[in-house]
Amino acid sequence: MTSLFCGQRKLVKSLKVDTTDTAKGDIMYPICQGTERVHMSKKLFTEEQVLALKANPCVARASNLSVSFTEEFKRKAYGELLAGKPMWQIFKDHGIDTDALGPVRVMKFQQFINKCAERGDGFKNLRNAGRGEKSEGDEAAVSKRVESLEHEVAYLRQVVEFLKKTRQADSEARK
Repeated sequence: MTSLFCGQRKLVKSLKVDTTDTAKGDIMYPICQGTERVHMSKKLFTEEQVLALKANPCVARASNLSVSFTEEFKRKAYGELLAGKPMWQIFKDHGIDTDALGPVRVMKFQQFINKCAERGDGFKNLRNAGRGEKSEGDEAAVSKRVESLEHEVAYLRQVVEFLKKTRQADSEARK
């Protein structure tokens, strides 16, 4: 049989996949059968773990799939990381269960806060960036957008006038 990788969070429909390499007998990929959501790389949280995470003041949001930490915690964690403390110890010191998070999330969080520090925007959540009020630095982009929209309005007015004239010409031709 052919081995197949079932991607993270993709809808899998009636796939039967051989999980062993016939030559070596090694397990290669998990079996995907039926219609289900497959979460390959995500360690799902239990309800108890979600409640414990939500109760922690360092956690902004938690669900069975993900956890988001506060900007203040990210800043503190980065400072402690620079001081030489390991990431798992930082989580433990702040009352966050590293066993619930798993080693991959701990490692990815460390990479994330290092990237946040490098980018210069700080540790705020950028998922909602661009929504809401614009900063003053966006004035050039706004004026360019306004100019583009004015051009579009002028073009559409020409199209409307053309359609009016063709309709009028058709009605006169029918008389």
